[in-house]
Amino acid sequence: MTDDRPKPPLHRATLPNGLRIILAPDPRTPRVCVAVHYQVGFRSEPPGREGFAHLFEHLMFRGSASLPDGRFYDHVHRWGGAANGTTHQDYTDYYQAVPAAALERALFSEADRMRSPRFTARALAEQLSGVELEVRQATVERPYGGFPWPLLAQALYSTHPNAHDGFGDIRRLRSVTLDDCTDFFTTHYAPGNAVLTVAGDHDPAQALELITRHFGGIPPRPLPPYTDLTEPPRPNDYRATWTEPGIDVSAVAVGLRLPDPEQDLTGYLAHLVLADLLGQYGTGAPGLPAVSTSCGFFGPLDALSPDTLVVTAALPADRSQQLLEAVRNRWAQWARSRTDDRFIDAVGRSVRVLTAEHHRRHDDLQTRCRSLGRFEALFGRAELVDRLPGLLTAVTPEQVSIAARSLRAAPATVLTIAPGAERTRPSAGASPGPTIRAAHDRRPGRPTAAGPFPVPAAGAHRDPLPSEQHDATLPNGLRTVAVRHDRTPLVELRLRLPVGLPGWAHPARVDHLARLVDLRGQAALNARALVGQLRFSTDGQWLDASGYTPSAGLDGWLDALAETVTAAVPALLPRANDHGSADADRLLDDALCAHVLLGPGTVRPGTDDESGSVARLGRSLLAPTGATLVAVGDLDPRRFASAAERALALWTGPRTDRRPPGASVVATGERLPVDLLLRAPAAGADDVAHLKLSVPEDPSGMDEAARFLATAVLGGYHRSRLASRTARTELDGYAVFAGRDTFLDRPRAYVRATVPKQLAGPALAAIRAELRGMAERPPSAAEVDPAREFCAGQLLSAFDSAAVRADQLCRTVAAGKSPSLLERLPARLRDVPVQDVAAAGATLFAHAEPACVVLGDVEPGAVTGWHDRPPAG
Repeated sequence: MTDDRPKPPLHRATLPNGLRIILAPDPRTPRVCVAVHYQVGFRSEPPGREGFAHLFEHLMFRGSASLPDGRFYDHVHRWGGAANGTTHQDYTDYYQAVPAAALERALFSEADRMRSPRFTARALAEQLSGVELEVRQATVERPYGGFPWPLLAQALYSTHPNAHDGFGDIRRLRSVTLDDCTDFFTTHYAPGNAVLTVAGDHDPAQALELITRHFGGIPPRPLPPYTDLTEPPRPNDYRATWTEPGIDVSAVAVGLRLPDPEQDLTGYLAHLVLADLLGQYGTGAPGLPAVSTSCGFFGPLDALSPDTLVVTAALPADRSQQLLEAVRNRWAQWARSRTDDRFIDAVGRSVRVLTAEHHRRHDDLQTRCRSLGRFEALFGRAELVDRLPGLLTAVTPEQVSIAARSLRAAPATVLTIAPGAERTRPSAGASPGPTIRAAHDRRPGRPTAAGPFPVPAAGAHRDPLPSEQHDATLPNGLRTVAVRHDRTPLVELRLRLPVGLPGWAHPARVDHLARLVDLRGQAALNARALVGQLRFSTDGQWLDASGYTPSAGLDGWLDALAETVTAAVPALLPRANDHGSADADRLLDDALCAHVLLGPGTVRPGTDDESGSVARLGRSLLAPTGATLVAVGDLDPRRFASAAERALALWTGPRTDRRPPGASVVATGERLPVDLLLRAPAAGADDVAHLKLSVPEDPSGMDEAARFLATAVLGGYHRSRLASRTARTELDGYAVFAGRDTFLDRPRAYVRATVPKQLAGPALAAIRAELRGMAERPPSAAEVDPAREFCAGQLLSAFDSAAVRADQLCRTVAAGKSPSLLERLPARLRDVPVQDVAAAGATLFAHAEPACVVLGDVEPGAVTGWHDRPPAG
């Protein structure tokens, strides 16, 4: 799938101190992403300092001269943005996604820690504890811990840089000093060893001026010495086996060397296609399960050479040795198939899949920004982000056959983690030293301490640009909303159907139906050889379809959807597994549904998945009336409505939402008449309780922006009343938040909490006090104004990609709101009067007694007077 449309230009610059700059302007999103890639990863670590690069990444968030004591996040939290960092084999990246108004603050914060980070004994001790927990969770507490990385790397490679892991030994890391931190920073975090990338809504000339202002004064330092990654080839296959108690099957990984993408990018991409083919079609060996494949431990083109092709599978212990033979047999078959029509078709489909996935990933603002910086830092080729689809499309079946022949003959490493009485792993002994070649004769100088500098003010607000969209209701009752978003040649599609009374009363049947149509939907796409996705799921209130397709395949995708929703549900179905209500939030709502619909004391048969009942439910639920279909992408919005009407013309029939016997649906504004205690361990954790308090919302008489902000002030962001209250009590660190959604076809406000089970009673009392406080202590401007900034900024993230926008738009439209609300709401949040927010808060949360459901092994005395029952299902 080629994309011949002109791409937004990339702008390059280099400051006198050596900092390389990539600017990728795009006014179609109202946010910016700022990323800094330092050319240091865990392959840069000397012996005895394994894990230091990862630890140092954590430290870089703990303060700088102008932003001490965690103030780095001030602007991120203020405007609803996001910030993080990651450590990889050959680079460490730091990135922020914020509204365009916060661009200068984002640049300032990155410059400040590039210039003068602050390392303290307290911060180092805290981050050592955090890293220890992270490493333990990833490698010790998780079954098959360390599989396939870093165990496969240790088996495949022999030199220290390539074989050691990026976690290290926490006992060694505890010997790190503040001087060690300063030396590491001085050596590796020089501006000439970094790439700064800005993507999103910015003017390149103005952005370069800001970058020069904040980064230009950072003194240059010599580039660090580089580590020689040369790895001698293994002459023969190598096998390593380790054991793990408590597992039933072996995890097997096969590792092989990939071509160097700097020297042979075409060959690397041919291996990428070959890996995808193996993942799609498997080994073909009888009795062997599907395999998973990847180029690179952390994804394709994420490391310098040597890089690794990884094949993994879960196998019975007695068959674990057969994986390599089966893989080689498949490669031998493909090595002979370059003129075979079926192989040619399979390669073509794989190329189309990989190209579509690349377009979809890089439509996201953060992913695009980080990939631009990564490709520049590793290969000096940021433009690969836009050129890769064309390069992939040029890969030929003959090149893939050559790759298969090469891998068939190459030595491989096989790692197996097998069932055993005890856990065994490689010893963490002394590592051989790396080969280091000095780039300069003199030792890098210490950075010049500078600052603090004044923190810059925010820029002008930028709201989303109006988009071309079309809203239509088809003759069969289906509402369609289409929005043009032409950053990539793809279309994101979402279908939402209300479950209705029959579904609310029998959630297990809805789960069974969702699994059935999910299988049918993807099969319909595959039968048409279409690239894309069509998946179904349910949350108990809606049956949702989510998918995407290249623009050229939109008509075929709609045909596949039509086939999926119009086909009769078979009268006899294979028995389903336990339905999805094991999720705590779903259990809470399912219990409330059962009580409201079927009356007090009624326990719904949550495992009822009798086939005839599911078939009847399918006839009722799979109807266009009341359903919403949303499309966002490279399309003509008006033509989409016509295409949907053509494809779905045979999808007819009204919904049959007849109430089950004894059902009673709560009226708008009426209290949900229930307090329930579900006495069962919650979601696998017997030491916590899950709470949900629900209030029906009157949809009339209140401005949407006022409702939005009132919910945020109560519990919708980090400075809310609920967050502040829990931070002052023993509930600190536990999740308590407020939201709004649709429940039993009615808008609802709710508060959700996860707390220690012994504190369920005090938590409920605290939450109820805050609900009453929305009327007794109306929100003031001092509370509302910070909520405005946060909520308006966070809403802009809906425009980071077509996928996120489609998700948000589908929820908005299915709730009965205008499709243009997403574009208008950020500005409206900044203008709505404080008194309207106060009135909305009182109406939403304080004028009705909420219905409460508690799930957990809680003593009844903590919630006296409640209905005590087992959870449905």
